[in-house]
Amino acid sequence: MPQPNKLTSAIGFAMKAGKLVSGDFSVEKLARSGKARLLLLDEAASGNTKEKYSALSVSKNVELIEICELGSWIGKPGRMVAAVTDENFTTMIKRANAEAKSAAGE
Repeated sequence: MPQPNKLTSAIGFAMKAGKLVSGDFSVEKLARSGKARLLLLDEAASGNTKEKYSALSVSKNVELIEICELGSWIGKPGRMVAAVTDENFTTMIKRANAEAKSAAGE
């Protein structure tokens, strides 16, 4: 398991605060209703899942971020998709993701 960083901590905080929903059906329902502020997708998700949520994020104008080992960081191994419902946690996760990418040199 990789070292915890600001990104994984932010995702964990959102989960503990009840502002992150995981699972295919729940996330799709939130995104289609317009309540999802940010979609998180595990990098190991299948091509069909990635395609489905990429199209959904474009159609609903919701940002999609790919995360390594998403399920482990939300305490539900095997989950490939999650949605953040709170704007403040969305901002925190986006900022942490940008920092992680710049630190990795991407």
